[in-house]
Amino acid sequence: MSPINLQLVREFFELHSFRVLTNWQQDTGRAGEAVVQLFVENCQPEPERQLDTLLRLEDIPVLERAVVDVRAWHGDRFYASVVENNPILTQSAQPLARAQAAEVFGPHAEVKTVLVLSELPTSPEQRARTVTKFEEAGIDHVIEFPTILYGLLEKVSAGGDYGASPTLAVLRLLKRYRMVRNMQMEFAFRGERIARADAAKIDAAIPEPDELPGEDEG
Repeated sequence: MSPINLQLVREFFELHSFRVLTNWQQDTGRAGEAVVQLFVENCQPEPERQLDTLLRLEDIPVLERAVVDVRAWHGDRFYASVVENNPILTQSAQPLARAQAAEVFGPHAEVKTVLVLSELPTSPEQRARTVTKFEEAGIDHVIEFPTILYGLLEKVSAGGDYGASPTLAVLRLLKRYRMVRNMQMEFAFRGERIARADAAKIDAAIPEPDELPGEDEG
């Protein structure tokens, strides 16, 4: 697993008011990929409601506790055949992972399994088939990586100080210099238009460079 993928997902949950614990595994997965899971717990959960398997940004505050597995594989789309041929994708739903979650959260806590991946297929039928495969394997929820990036950009302030986090500092600079201003479609969910209005709100909230408070020469 690329460290940057894990870092982005971790900070995504932290910025959305989750406590995050990293669980490092000794086993390896695809081509020597390290097995790392995140245990996340929402500090300020919203009232419970039914969530779809595929989570959108507005669903995240409802999630209370979860084991999060990050399998971005940015060069791939996740078709049903990929799920069938890569059992490591459903590792977070296996008894060992559930036992570890019980140790972290307590034996009676309700814990969801969440898989972060690159993208699902564009075809609605193929997307549905892939989601069904994950459901059959015991995965409660799936998050596409564009949702992670969009959620980070929403939380990062163009005038903020993120010196302790290189990843957030880079995203802050992208907003500071308005390089994400015209990227609504890139961060939208394929086949949907729900992100366009929200992206416009983010765009409108980015101040002009000479309006930013507290800018220094560095």
